[in-house]
Amino acid sequence: MHPVSANAPLLFQRVLSLVLLAAGPLGTTVFAEDWPAHRKDVYRTGITGERLMLPLEQVWCKTTSRAPAPAWTESPAIHDYLHNHYHLKPRQHFDRCFDVAVVGNRVYYGSSVSGAVHCLDATDGGKTLWTFFTEGPVRFTPHVDGGRVYFGSDDGFVYCLDAVEGTLVWKHRAGPTDEKIWGNEHMISVWPVRTSVTVADGEVYWTAGLFPGEGMFLCKRRARDGSGGWTTTPVRPHQGHLALTADWVIAPSGKSFAAVYQRKDGSSAGDLKKSGRDGGCWTLVTPDESQLWTGPSVENATRHFKTSGRTFIALVGGANTLVANTSFAFYNTDTSILKIEGKKHGLVWRQDLRYPHALIKAKDHLFAGGDREVASLDANTGKILWNAEVDGSVYGLAAANGALYVSTDRGSIYCFGAPQKP
Repeated sequence: MHPVSANAPLLFQRVLSLVLLAAGPLGTTVFAEDWPAHRKDVYRTGITGERLMLPLEQVWCKTTSRAPAPAWTESPAIHDYLHNHYHLKPRQHFDRCFDVAVVGNRVYYGSSVSGAVHCLDATDGGKTLWTFFTEGPVRFTPHVDGGRVYFGSDDGFVYCLDAVEGTLVWKHRAGPTDEKIWGNEHMISVWPVRTSVTVADGEVYWTAGLFPGEGMFLCKRRARDGSGGWTTTPVRPHQGHLALTADWVIAPSGKSFAAVYQRKDGSSAGDLKKSGRDGGCWTLVTPDESQLWTGPSVENATRHFKTSGRTFIALVGGANTLVANTSFAFYNTDTSILKIEGKKHGLVWRQDLRYPHALIKAKDHLFAGGDREVASLDANTGKILWNAEVDGSVYGLAAANGALYVSTDRGSIYCFGAPQKP
């Protein structure tokens, strides 16, 4: 935290700024829910209690001069026709859009093009409030916690910024030197940060490094100043969004299966796998921490595990993204959206709809991302309630403080809110 200033006017300005952070994007919703991290929380559930009032209308759109530049664009290497492993989908698609975190009136996103984190004013047409540049692409959604913004960069550093002012609080490099290599049309660290930087209980977690021969690092530090904690060696390179439980750090590994580590000391707690060719860049934990989901695997599917013993439960074929709690799960395939029972996987409903890229749940509404379109569905029936055209394919969704935020692979960020009174 910044020290208390003796300058009363400046202190008053800072307190006022923090109060404004708690207000809604249209200046009316004070007690609504924020969306402070990728898929809302450290479980990555994609679920919020926020109720959005339909129909929505476009409030503003932030466009960038260049589309996102993903780290990985090639098709997966495994094409095993004997086991029906062909026409595989990418398993490292964690940075196809400028995915946002939203706290109060402020919208935060990292850019793989500018190498910066940007802060926008949700109440003023998406106006840029501040920009903080790093020396490499920023590929993951910032995590906003306690008035701070946490994120990592391909330059090898993890950064902590003041959320109001965008000034540096601390930064830390896990790699041993500032050595760099050419990667993705940039000079990047030999130890880039290719997982989300995730914050919980005053602690911050991330990994750095892609090359086992050069060293890899899994780190935990105190969120307030970047000190303390521990650094350990991962069992494999990790890429994707970390998920946390009370005891574990769960780290996706892209083309390989996710690994589980103890939060207390970073020691290995095993793997999430059914076979040696599982993979994916995301994991999801149900809020009661009884179940885990991870994907997409080599079969273009997600896998469901019991948290206890990491026991495999079932494979959900064709699932691209998923939202889940203990009692239910929703998922999208290339051609449909389905609701299933959380434990027995019994089908509740299915709608043949092409919204294959993103899925979240806000109160009784699902929001789904497709090609050039975003839609809302009734979570109880699957019926479409609202839709809108956008520029590009929708890979990022967030619902916060009365508004829906939509991020596309063309680099656009849309804010949809309740219709404005004339």
